[in-house]
Amino acid sequence: MSDFALQLLLTFDATLRLAAPLILCAMAGIFSERSGVIDISLEGKMLSAAFTAAAVAHLAGSPWLGVAAAIVVSVALG
Repeated sequence: MSDFALQLLLTFDATLRLAAPLILCAMAGIFSERSGVIDISLEGKMLSAAFTAAAVAHLAGSPWLGVAAAIVVSVALG
């Protein structure tokens, strides 16, 4: 495989990997719009949950506690 093809493949892979959370967030927005609920805070909830998960997991030393804290923050922001 040539260097250009490999670089193109790696770039495409990185793009999909980094865009996956935003794609899932957009799909959640589509579902809420279809049900008649307008929710413009989806990305803010996602960022708040990610920050909380990282902070709690670092401070507590348990990634599962970080996931639980992220769920609590997401539900609280509602």
